[in-house]
Amino acid sequence: MSTTKLLLATALVSLMYGTAEAKVKFDYSLVFVPEEGGVKFEKITEDADVVADYNGGIVGKAVGIFGSGKTSVIDWWVIPQIAISPDGTKVAYINEKNKTTNVMVKNSSKGGASTQRTFRTNVEGVSWSSDGNTLCFTEVRSGHHGVYLVAADQGTVVTQVSNGTDNDFGGVISNDGNTIYFHRGEGMASYSLWSYDRQSNLFSNYSRGMTACLIPGSRNTIYCARFTDRKESEIWRVNFETGVEEVILTQPGKSFTTPQLSPDGQWLLVTGSSVSEKEGIQNTDIFAVRTDGTRLTQLTYHPGNDLSAVWSPDGRSIYFLSQRGSVDKKYNVWKMDFSL
Repeated sequence: MSTTKLLLATALVSLMYGTAEAKVKFDYSLVFVPEEGGVKFEKITEDADVVADYNGGIVGKAVGIFGSGKTSVIDWWVIPQIAISPDGTKVAYINEKNKTTNVMVKNSSKGGASTQRTFRTNVEGVSWSSDGNTLCFTEVRSGHHGVYLVAADQGTVVTQVSNGTDNDFGGVISNDGNTIYFHRGEGMASYSLWSYDRQSNLFSNYSRGMTACLIPGSRNTIYCARFTDRKESEIWRVNFETGVEEVILTQPGKSFTTPQLSPDGQWLLVTGSSVSEKEGIQNTDIFAVRTDGTRLTQLTYHPGNDLSAVWSPDGRSIYFLSQRGSVDKKYNVWKMDFSL
């Protein structure tokens, strides 16, 4: 495996599957499938916005990406690909154009132009600060993944958080704006949770995990995803102060990543592995689960990939990436109702 492929693998999650091909040809231009009946879907971006799929690699199959030359797997990017402004009026997403990827910001209602917010070469993910002033993004530079900051509305000055020699992903900013949490790749399928204190300039290491999901009002507890020894991913809640670590969501033969806490603190959105029963297509879907691990509910069933879901500020809607509604399987940002 090349160095580039090896680095890319550290931002992916893998699940073992069989090699059976799809049983039924599916029309991806359909916006919804019967299992999603009654749910309102709204397309936010258009194909002209060129939402990044990293040359088809945002979700895909590979062989041996985690060391086994005999395993067929489906992989997906676990770091958040979209973010919603705290007031709910704007959505940030990753655009792919002229062999570069950058953060774009667009009105969260359908229609309107996008504004470019980074002018880099290889941006991979984005999150929004709770005060609405800052975008935190992941980028590859000089062969290393790092975490960076840029103003959300104007200006192009970029602040580097990572030291440039490690591989850091998925930065999220604490409510007070001082601490940035991220995960660091330390080998194939090996990640640890870190933070950077902007006042003291100190880095701290906590425990195993990736894609930190912060809990408002709690400085010491987060949700995260963790790999098992089967190379599947689970959702955990970790208390750094007490050392208590609880598995929230696990299911043999499946993986769940990228937890996002609802505004009322009752639900987690996650991306999960799936196989459409009728078509036999291996893909990713959006799931919701109570923070106590109960009421796991699959929200999307489209054979196209659905992933990287985030909440609207009022908790009544979900924004996510999806191939639905595109005969060419192009990704766009979509919005759906949430009413569990």
